Amino acid sequence: MALSAPPLRAAPRPVWRWHTLTLAARFNLASLLVLLVSMLVTGWWVGAQIRQGVIHRTAATAALYVENFLVTQLQELGSSAWLSPQRQAAIEQLLATTPLGREIVSIKIWAPDGRVVYGQDAGRIFPVKADLAQAWRGEISAEITNLRDEENASQRGQYRHLIETYVPMRLEGTDRVIAVAEFYQTTGPLDAEIAQAQRRSWGVVAVITLLTYALLSGLVRRGSDTIRRQQATLREQVGTLEQLLAQNAQLHRRVSRAAARSTAHGERVLSRVSSDLHDGPAQDLSYALLRLDSLGAHATGAQQEALDSVEQSLESALREVRAIATDLRLPDLAGLTLREVLERALRDHRRRAGVDVPLHAAALPDDVPLPVKITAFRIVQEALNNAHRHAPGGTVTVTADTADLDRLVLRITDDGPGFTWCGAAPDGHLGLVGMRERAESLGGTFTVRAQTQGGTVVEARVPLHPEEHHD
Repeated sequence: MALSAPPLRAAPRPVWRWHTLTLAARFNLASLLVLLVSMLVTGWWVGAQIRQGVIHRTAATAALYVENFLVTQLQELGSSAWLSPQRQAAIEQLLATTPLGREIVSIKIWAPDGRVVYGQDAGRIFPVKADLAQAWRGEISAEITNLRDEENASQRGQYRHLIETYVPMRLEGTDRVIAVAEFYQTTGPLDAEIAQAQRRSWGVVAVITLLTYALLSGLVRRGSDTIRRQQATLREQVGTLEQLLAQNAQLHRRVSRAAARSTAHGERVLSRVSSDLHDGPAQDLSYALLRLDSLGAHATGAQQEALDSVEQSLESALREVRAIATDLRLPDLAGLTLREVLERALRDHRRRAGVDVPLHAAALPDDVPLPVKITAFRIVQEALNNAHRHAPGGTVTVTADTADLDRLVLRITDDGPGFTWCGAAPDGHLGLVGMRERAESLGGTFTVRAQTQGGTVVEARVPLHPEEHHD
């Protein structure tokens, strides 16, 4: 049993799309269409001008010929409304025996009122057309007529169209027009001359169009190739840049996570140092004070004064050590909201400095990572300490909001002398450096600027979710 082969399927034809073409191909198609239309319009206009020029040249030549033959025979129309039979016979003799008759199909002599004084329809009156009126003004006019006018009824059955020429006839020695000669010529020789001239003009226009198209296509093709190469290079560079940006974003996320872990780790280290200070030097200083008390019971007057001086120094050192240990130990912020963290910083400042600082805070989010809480607490704590140290007794306010949606904005404002900090670390401003480093470690910013009305504004902008911040 023979198996028949499956029918072959024709390959799908490619679908032509304008947007899939190159710039050079688009220009070639568009410019070809424009140049073809321009060539047709130019060729038609040049052909029309050639046709009109040939008609006027032929008419002018024939008009001069007719005028030389007829003007003498028409002089009596300067004083008479009709031609005499002798003049009519002379005109017929001229048309029959001279080359003029072979060139002219028909002739009419017009009087000023639209009356035909010689030729077919002699004696009839027709409306004065524009060409006839132009001839009465002393101008020669000519056109190819389709013989549709009433006066052309006798030629209409013999010819499709004729050259119609109007020639003004003047009284000898003057510019006065005494009659208008209208004559008709066949268009056979004229049509051949016009066609030949138009073919030459169309050939010139076509050659110029092709040369222009070839020149423009070559220029655009070179430009398109250059653009295509540049686009390929640009795409390659953009791809490389996208890879670098992706790597940079990944590194930034790693840095943000490392900074957050470093912040938490640093606080644990500070807490351990605080414990060590409290359990080590503070206890030793307390023991030294107890020993001094026991020694003071057996000391003489001079010795007692020395022991009192040492005891005062030890008590001052103990207070400083305990204060340092307290400042180093961070409260438990994990279970607090962001607002509660800021309020805790203000309470601690009130307990240390005895100054009540108001908090102006809009609706703050609750789900904030611990590193953000730690950074906010430390910045507010240090900024309040600076304001208390450099502008004692002044008014201090703390403002917190999330106007940037993804950032916490902290502003600590005082009415002290005011100054602007450019980021350096001069003596006495190490706390500012620490605040800036805390904010920048989470991808934020930190600025200090003087107000025009006096005072200083410390502003920190910290991402609410540093691990998602990619700026």
